[in-house]
Amino acid sequence: QVLRTLEKGLAQRAELLNAVLVDLYGPQRLLSGGILPASVVFGHSGFLRVAARASAQNPHPLIVSATDLGRTPAGEWQVVADRAQAPSGIGFAMENRRVLSRVLPVAYREAGLHRLSPFFQALRVTLMEAAPHGLDNPRVVVLSPGPASETAYDQAFIASTLGFPLVEGSDLVTREGAVWMRVPGRLERVDVILRRVDADWSDPLELRGDSRLGVAGLSEAVRRGTVAIVNGLGSGVLENPALLPFMSAMCEQLLD
Repeated sequence: QVLRTLEKGLAQRAELLNAVLVDLYGPQRLLSGGILPASVVFGHSGFLRVAARASAQNPHPLIVSATDLGRTPAGEWQVVADRAQAPSGIGFAMENRRVLSRVLPVAYREAGLHRLSPFFQALRVTLMEAAPHGLDNPRVVVLSPGPASETAYDQAFIASTLGFPLVEGSDLVTREGAVWMRVPGRLERVDVILRRVDADWSDPLELRGDSRLGVAGLSEAVRRGTVAIVNGLGSGVLENPALLPFMSAMCEQLLD
């Protein structure tokens, strides 16, 4: 019963976080209605003004999210923090399952765990469906900060499991408002980017000028709607712990 309650609550929370993200970078009803103080949003480093443009609105900017949970002294589960910038751990979860199945095979079989492969299948389909203009065979890539990243294994595992190229910023280039991947002898159009680079470092042209991890012109390509970024640029604002006291009020406003 506890697990079912957690599952329902986390699913609703993911839906709410997506709705909050859409509102903050679009109509901003939460701000105009006084439900959320403006200082909580505009004072947080995760809010990107370059992404706040209604013409580039995406109804599902948050596809992958994670939640840190903790228990109270009474044994109740509570949310400690939300992860929406570029959540890691999916690959680690699968690898942990593999290790446990070999080290403790009997306990593993008797635990009745849910299989993770359906999740990866659903994630792959969802990423492909996120492509602009409903393309039949979109090009999806996983954008990594590189092998020096502390979650490099996780990034490589996801790319390999989903069957998408693992690229770095130097592998991509923008031309005429679109993103292209360098392959031997030519450029190939990129339609969806699963981003594992923090938003501030994603575009040295409009964000951090000293970044060598991103792609110059990426923000403009997003605004033009030629490429989809997962999670959307600016999703880091959801990681602000100052949002936590307002979650119930925002849920009533956005999800009724």
